[in-house]
Amino acid sequence: MLLIGIIIGSVAGYFGNYMVTKPILDDFQDRLYTLEEDYDTLESNYNNLTSDHNDLEAQLETLQGAYSTLQNQKTTLDEEYQALTEQLETLEALYESLLEDYQTSLGGLDFSNQTIQVIERNYTWTYNDQTYSMSLVVPEPMYEYYSTKERYETSDYRGYILHPYDDAYIEVMGREFDKIAAMDNLTKVQEVELVTSFVQNLHYLTDDTTGFDEYPKFPVESLVDEGGDCEDTSILLSHLLEAIEIETALLTLPGHMAVGVEMNATGAHWDIENTTYYYLETTVPGWEIGSIPIEHVGKSVEVDVVDDIPFLSHTWEATRKNEVVTATITYTNDSPVNGTGYRAWIGIELDTGELWSERIGDELDLAYGESKTVTLMTKGPRHDTMRLAVGVLTPDGEIITKKYSTYFTTR
Repeated sequence: MLLIGIIIGSVAGYFGNYMVTKPILDDFQDRLYTLEEDYDTLESNYNNLTSDHNDLEAQLETLQGAYSTLQNQKTTLDEEYQALTEQLETLEALYESLLEDYQTSLGGLDFSNQTIQVIERNYTWTYNDQTYSMSLVVPEPMYEYYSTKERYETSDYRGYILHPYDDAYIEVMGREFDKIAAMDNLTKVQEVELVTSFVQNLHYLTDDTTGFDEYPKFPVESLVDEGGDCEDTSILLSHLLEAIEIETALLTLPGHMAVGVEMNATGAHWDIENTTYYYLETTVPGWEIGSIPIEHVGKSVEVDVVDDIPFLSHTWEATRKNEVVTATITYTNDSPVNGTGYRAWIGIELDTGELWSERIGDELDLAYGESKTVTLMTKGPRHDTMRLAVGVLTPDGEIITKKYSTYFTTR
């Protein structure tokens, strides 16, 4: 009986294990496998999410950097916008002033609703074996204004560049040169050469065509006339280069004028206040930066830097009672920069070149278009030969735009 019970119990235990316990264990095993697979999937997802998180953090840092850059650019653009707004206001004021001049030149007639005649000019020239062309339209009244405007009686020709009425036309040409340079992938030096070749290919016209022995032209005159002599083309080239943001100077040599350019170059140059200006010929095609004609090598050179400083033109009359000279000078600001801190100046210069005496007037403080008349008195030595010099004293103590009387001898 005991044996039978053992057998029956074993058989029951076997069938119980096989029919009940094993399925449960198998189920646990399957669930374990499933959990392991789910764990592996979750771990893989976690790793992917961690990688995505790191990428997003890197993108966030990049975007924050870009945001900061854009903020800085916005600040800069806001400042540029403000500056352009102020320039627009200045140009509008200049336009109104020019309109008044036009009306005056036309006898005071109101032509605002009339058709204004224009002068069209088409230019073609070659640079680096490539032909370029450009067109310009100038209102006839503007050309007439400049062609009848009184010439400055001074060897400092910066006034022909700084006078503002033609700035818009020169700036338009500057933008055209910039566009050509961008399309042809020109360097800044090559763009300067391009502009120079444009001027060098204009006609060489002597002052005989104007009826005056010495008749410097304003840039618009040279453009409409399609040429000029050395001072005319130098004035024009300097203005065009300034329009493409190249610093320039006018170089006055005995019987000749050229342009000095602030460039990375070699050759003939002059150092003025830590800036180097290289010689640039304007009258003959093909002359490179720094190359100076042999006839001008070693000659004396007067360098007038073209920058944003006032140009105060002046006319004067003087009376003399032996060695005492009284000068009445009228100063006019012909540039869109206020002449604050500038003063009237006269002096007596001996025939030896020595400055014997000088007198300095009060501050002129002239805005664009304003004039002021000043009377100053000075005296020279007795029994000597001398002349009167009239000029402008800058805030830095430099005397500019000098004019001279003829020599006279005192008793």
